[in-house]
Amino acid sequence: MIIDIHTHIWPKGFTTDNLIKYFKSRGLWDESLTVITAEGLLREMDKNSISLSIISSVAIQQGMTNQDLDEVNIYVSREIKKHPDRLAGFCTVDPFGGSKSIEILKKGIEDLGHIGLKLHPPFQEFYPYDKRCFPIYEKMQEYKMPVLFHCGSIGVLPFKDDFAKPSHIDEVACNFPDLPIIIGHSGKIWFDDTAMLMRKHKNIYADISTNLGRNEEFKFMPLVWLLSRIKIWAGSFDRVFFGTDYPMYLPEETIKGLIDAKNYLNNENRDFITDEDINKITFLNAQKLISSISS
Repeated sequence: MIIDIHTHIWPKGFTTDNLIKYFKSRGLWDESLTVITAEGLLREMDKNSISLSIISSVAIQQGMTNQDLDEVNIYVSREIKKHPDRLAGFCTVDPFGGSKSIEILKKGIEDLGHIGLKLHPPFQEFYPYDKRCFPIYEKMQEYKMPVLFHCGSIGVLPFKDDFAKPSHIDEVACNFPDLPIIIGHSGKIWFDDTAMLMRKHKNIYADISTNLGRNEEFKFMPLVWLLSRIKIWAGSFDRVFFGTDYPMYLPEETIKGLIDAKNYLNNENRDFITDEDINKITFLNAQKLISSISS
């Protein structure tokens, strides 16, 4: 079984021209945009033996207000409720929305049933350590629920990658030691920073989504670099999650990348990644976190 900690769907009306161009370039486009529905996600889950996916509401373009994001939260919640045994959700808010953001957050958690929060520093143009965000983190720490930050290079204009450096998470973790923090995409390409943060902070986790190279022959190598740094610096894979970033990437791409990375690393150093490690990454670690939220 596999748990996918990092997926997205959103209302069709928010799909930008850039996203449409991206879907077309990867052969994922269809006029009805089923790719951003629960049905589209479940189809890919079934093909890849994924038992549960966490869908993150997300600000998919700059300038989205709390009103816009509330609409996304409601849509994601509605889609999840069609398949509550297979899907769960993280809501999102405007990080600078003040009391309105807390109101939308409470609605997302208490009324819509989300079990975490997703924030996207490059799209929402903020640094995670900005103290204007602290009331949001305080509330999530009260809920004992995770905050998933997009971390790592997007490499797409006009979005600014500097907002997404994992090093910006250090101050958040120092101030909120009981807040589960997930470094989305493991902070690609800043894997050393992510590994050192995981070594320092026991409340920091990372997901492996989108760490695939553009060179087909060595597509899995970013996962080799990531996993080797985490194992060496942080000591284990106990806080690493499987994630795909669906619909940007399909599950089979990440599954193959993880297997190829395992084989490569074990060829260099026997049992560098064991079958038990793979089970932790793909299932057990996420199951433990979700169980802690539910308890």
